Amino acid sequence: MDPNALVVFREPSGFSTSDVYDAHERIVRFTYGGDLIWMADGTHLHGYLVDRDSSYWGPPTYFISGKICDELCVFSIRFGTRDGQRRAYLTVDYGHSNPGTLVDVEVADSALNVAQTALFPPGTPTLSGVVTEMTPAGEAPVEGVGVYVGVPAGWQGATTDQNGSYRINGLIDGTSDLVVSKAGYGKISRKLPLSGDTRLNFQLDRGSAR
Repeated sequence: MDPNALVVFREPSGFSTSDVYDAHERIVRFTYGGDLIWMADGTHLHGYLVDRDSSYWGPPTYFISGKICDELCVFSIRFGTRDGQRRAYLTVDYGHSNPGTLVDVEVADSALNVAQTALFPPGTPTLSGVVTEMTPAGEAPVEGVGVYVGVPAGWQGATTDQNGSYRINGLIDGTSDLVVSKAGYGKISRKLPLSGDTRLNFQLDRGSAR
């Protein structure tokens, strides 16, 4: 492979691109030789290696190592859609923890500056619903239930509120592991095929896993 060739990021759906966007729609590219290219002025920064990971918990994705943040972290590529156009976006994984939000990147004085944002890649799927249990008085919401969906190298999750409601933003289309759990209740574990926004309700039983 030519080390100067651009890395092409491919989705299982067939979409592919070499352009990767940050939170402000600025574009970076990567070469097989480990260069990050800041497209605003063509600056090359060396030491950013791309690796494609077939994750145990979630759909495969691309990780990019290098001098990114003070903590141990890597870039993680997520895909989204803006104005009908499919795109690749930069998020950051902090060692099995990735909030799924975009990062703001800038190259100045031959250094890469990275800042986390609260923005999710546009068009990424959301999982939401309600968790209940059956009581003598009928169906009732369960507060404090953890709902977790596998993403590359880790999990994204939410905890149900007093109404039993949960919502997880910025997920990835594809089949992932799903876990629903709370102490005193049976844990639910299953495979979740996710395609676009999905609403999924659960009913927990006390003490029996399924």
